[in-house]
Amino acid sequence: MKLNLERFIPILVRFLPIFKWLFPIFIRVFPIFERFVPVFVSYFLERTLRTLKTGGSIVDYRTRTVRTRKFYYRIDIRLVMTGEQAKTVLGKVVARILSMFESK
Repeated sequence: MKLNLERFIPILVRFLPIFKWLFPIFIRVFPIFERFVPVFVSYFLERTLRTLKTGGSIVDYRTRTVRTRKFYYRIDIRLVMTGEQAKTVLGKVVARILSMFESK
């Protein structure tokens, strides 16, 4: 069964402020998990990008997540796309951003 990521993006965007608020608290309460954040981030990035690749949205990808120091991380994402794929993806992103500002 193919995962429809477009359906989950608005939900994730709505929960992002809550996640950003709770994540530092969780890490401070359970500091042992802070060292594993790059592993978790890499896993979810790989999973999402693999779905996009099989769906034809991107040609190839490469990710690297590095813990630079406590609570600081460097995430390197390299996407390979054709010109047509880039137009499609950017068109969808711009349309989604503009729809957030439309009055109801």
